[in-house]
Amino acid sequence: MLKKIPSYVWTFAALFVGILLGGLFTQALNPIAVAIRTIIDFIIKVVPLLIFFALSPAIATLVKRGLAGKFAGSVILWYVLSSTLAGLLGVVSSSLIFKIPFTTEASSTASDIMKMFQSLGEHGASIPLLSIFVAIVVGVIAVWIQPLYDFLYKLQKSITSIGRLIGYIMIPLMLCFGITIGVKFGARLGMGHYLTMVVYTFLLCLVWWLFYVFFIIKAIAKQPVKKVIKEYFVPTAMVAAGTCSSMATLPMNMVYAKRYGIRDEVADFIIPFGAVFNLNASALAYLAYAPFVMSFIYHFEISWTMLFMAWPALVLFTIAAPGLPAGMGTSLWAAILFSSILGLEDPTRASFIATWIALSGGIPDMFRTTINCTGDGFTAIVFDHFFDRFFKKKLNR
Repeated sequence: MLKKIPSYVWTFAALFVGILLGGLFTQALNPIAVAIRTIIDFIIKVVPLLIFFALSPAIATLVKRGLAGKFAGSVILWYVLSSTLAGLLGVVSSSLIFKIPFTTEASSTASDIMKMFQSLGEHGASIPLLSIFVAIVVGVIAVWIQPLYDFLYKLQKSITSIGRLIGYIMIPLMLCFGITIGVKFGARLGMGHYLTMVVYTFLLCLVWWLFYVFFIIKAIAKQPVKKVIKEYFVPTAMVAAGTCSSMATLPMNMVYAKRYGIRDEVADFIIPFGAVFNLNASALAYLAYAPFVMSFIYHFEISWTMLFMAWPALVLFTIAAPGLPAGMGTSLWAAILFSSILGLEDPTRASFIATWIALSGGIPDMFRTTINCTGDGFTAIVFDHFFDRFFKKKLNR
């Protein structure tokens, strides 16, 4: 009976209980909060390596697929543009909602940029950004050096395997993250923050879903919305919400896409490719989370300049390297990126990262995964509609 309960339900329950325990028994459970901050500090040191080994083979594969022809290039371009647009929407909408100024008080855009670069250069904060740059260079080189590509690809697979193993400890880990929030903010305020994040994420994902369904699917692909929702979206969304994993949802995602009527050659390329390279809902959400966590919860002074500086780095990471452990890889990277931008130091940095990960996990992760996975199927529907145009010249020869 217990095995039938979805994992995200257990994750949410663990987080809920953790927040309550941390708020009610603050002094007794403070050592757990301190231990979690120590663990996070260790993870921060490992993240640059994880980024490199996940991103470099992904970049190599991206270049390889991009050279495959007009069709593959168009798919890649769409994923890049959609993630970029989603990230921009996250920056603009959240900045307006939380009334973020264009520059911080008593400073200019130029000084904000200089301040950010200065903070990124201190205490090794720029290392994750440097690892992205190195991964891109090595990934491009690996396109022409097959043994290097094979080596990097095996490492990437190993990271994915570690992610599956970490899935078994996510419930106690989320319990500890919840305790950290409870100790930091108290039970009532901590739970209020989490429920606010749930509603906030739902609204963000709803806006992106409406854009896909009524603009991309209905207006561009000329598909019947009710049929798409009934035959593809609902069954796929249920699987995605239950697994909270794009890779775990992949087999059923392809099955439902083909049942809807998408050509095998389209579904077999676009949906697996999107499961690895398309996290546009995550790009939207994590950039929109930044003002909520930094300004609303922690009351740090931030500006549009800071968010626009983080935008391309975070979008790139969601496009090319979502395969970090347990689905919290992007969340962890986003938290580290923004803590670096703010120039935070421990213990504030560790507390900030733990709060970010905990608030973005559970139900918010369920919403993001659902939109990410079904976005791959929606993309396949669009390209299936225009499939003949891509190969018209080739077929006429």
